[in-house]
Amino acid sequence: MRILFLFIGEPHQIFHSLPIAAEMASQGRNVEIAVASTDHLRMVQQVANVYPDFTPHVTLLGQRGPAQWLRAAGIIRNARLPLLIGALRFLREFDAIVVPERTTTAIRHFLPHRTKLIFTPHGAGDRAIMLDPRDRYFDFVLVAGEKSEKRLLEAGTIRRDHYAVSGYVKLDLMTRMQKRRAPLFDNDRPTVLYAPHFRRSLSSWDRFGHELIAWFAGQERYNLVVAPHIRLFAEANAAERASVERLAIPNRILIDLTSDRLFDMSYTTGADIYIGDVSSQVYEFLGTPRPCIFLNAHRSAWEGDPDYLFWTLGDVLDDLAELSPALDRAPMRHSDYIDLQRKRLRESIGGDPAGAAKRGGEAILRFLAKDSPDDKNAQT
Repeated sequence: MRILFLFIGEPHQIFHSLPIAAEMASQGRNVEIAVASTDHLRMVQQVANVYPDFTPHVTLLGQRGPAQWLRAAGIIRNARLPLLIGALRFLREFDAIVVPERTTTAIRHFLPHRTKLIFTPHGAGDRAIMLDPRDRYFDFVLVAGEKSEKRLLEAGTIRRDHYAVSGYVKLDLMTRMQKRRAPLFDNDRPTVLYAPHFRRSLSSWDRFGHELIAWFAGQERYNLVVAPHIRLFAEANAAERASVERLAIPNRILIDLTSDRLFDMSYTTGADIYIGDVSSQVYEFLGTPRPCIFLNAHRSAWEGDPDYLFWTLGDVLDDLAELSPALDRAPMRHSDYIDLQRKRLRESIGGDPAGAAKRGGEAILRFLAKDSPDDKNAQT
C-alpha cells in the first residue's frame, strides 16, 4: 500500500501532519511526501531532524504545468487547484492521500475509487471555520479533541467509523523540538505575546495593533513579542512590513511578521502572558497554562457563543485603556482561570499531547486495513 502525505497549503501545516508520517514509517509503512514549494522542504527537514530515521522520498510539485505557468505569469501566487490538476497522474498512483487542508477535496472524483482521502486538522480553535462541508468528501478524518468531535458530529461533517480522536500532533512535535531553547529576551521582565488573527474582519490588529505597540514602548515593566498569524502580512509589500518592523526596540519589543518562528511555537512556549483575539494559537500557548487576555476589537456579543469559547479563559478587553490594569492583575487572576484552561485544553487537544502523532498514524492504518480489498475478502 502506497501512502502519500501531500502539502499544498502554507508550509506551517507540515508540523501538524508530517510527524504522523514519521510514526507510520517507523512501523515499516511505505510513506511518501509531496510538497508545493522549497519552503515546504525546509519544514520537512525540521521534522526529519526530530525523527532521524525518517528518510522518505519527497516530490516537489508544480515545477511544470498549469501551476508553474500561472506563477511565472504573476497571475496567482498560491495555485493550489492548478497544482493539483497538474499532479493528477502522480496522485492517482497512491492508495491513500493524507492532507491538512481541504482544497484537495476538489479532485476527489478524479481519483481512483481505491484512493482514500484522509484529513488531519491543523488547528484546534473554537471558531465555526472548523465546520466545513468539504469534510464530508474525506474517507477518514483525524480530530484533535472531544470538543471538535462533538461539533463535527452535530454538523454531520464526520461520521462514525470514519474518524478518530488522536490529539494535537503539533504540540507532540514541539515538545520534542523545544526541550532546549534560549529565552526570547536577555532580561528578567515578563514577556507578553501579542498574536493577532489574520482575517481582518476578526483580527484586533487594525484597531489595536499600533496603539498596543506604542503602549509597550512607553513602559519598562514588560517585554513584548508581536507575532501575528503568518497570513496577516503575507500579501503586504516590503514597505508595509518595514513600517511595522521598525517599531521594534532591542531587548524590549520583538516584531516578527514572516519568519518560521511564527509557527514553530518559539513564541507561544517562550512568553509569560498571551494577548490575542480569535486565533487558535491560544491553545498552543496553553500547552502550559498561563495568563491570557483577549481583545474584543469588533464589539462582539461573545458570551455564550461557542465560537468564542476560549474567551472564557482570561479577561476580555473592549478598549486598550484597560490594558495596563489587566496586565498587572493577570498573574493573580490566573487562579480564577487555570482549572478551566486545563479543562478546555483537554477538550480541544485531548490533554497530554505526547503520542498524538503515533495515535494518528495507528488510527489511519487501522482504517486502511479495515477498508482494504484483502481485508474485505478475508471477511467473505
